Amino acid sequence: MKNFDDLMSAISFAEAGEFDLAREIMKGRNSILLAISDICFDAGVLKYALNLGRRIQANIDILYLTRIGVHAGRLEEFMKTAIREEISCRLFKKEGCMKKAILEFTAKRREIIFVVVGSTPELDIECATGEKSLSEAWKRLRCPLVVVSKPQAPFTA
Repeated sequence: MKNFDDLMSAISFAEAGEFDLAREIMKGRNSILLAISDICFDAGVLKYALNLGRRIQANIDILYLTRIGVHAGRLEEFMKTAIREEISCRLFKKEGCMKKAILEFTAKRREIIFVVVGSTPELDIECATGEKSLSEAWKRLRCPLVVVSKPQAPFTA
């Protein structure tokens, strides 16, 4: 809970323009995991992760769920932009279930302060339905999960 409290405090200070104080709070914890896939690729999620990385001076690890790398060029451009912003980026390509990939990635890396993903359906990509053990493991994710989704257009009749 302390890590979560520190993270929320740092984000609040960063949003208020108190970047130095936010950085001080976040010392020692310095990576964001951006989980993205070919199926639900959203450039808005890239922008969100870049802005957040800039605000709290965190590195960005990109977990790219892909089989053929449809958006590899766009991710390469994103990484170049991040480097210009002095944000270190690493790309990790995986296949299979997004939830499982996120859990395995965060279990091995303590420097991940939170996970950014584009949408809730993206979390279920290629995951077998009814995987009860995976659902239980998901509850033990060691860091906050930020779901960035576009607001839906209002319903009009």
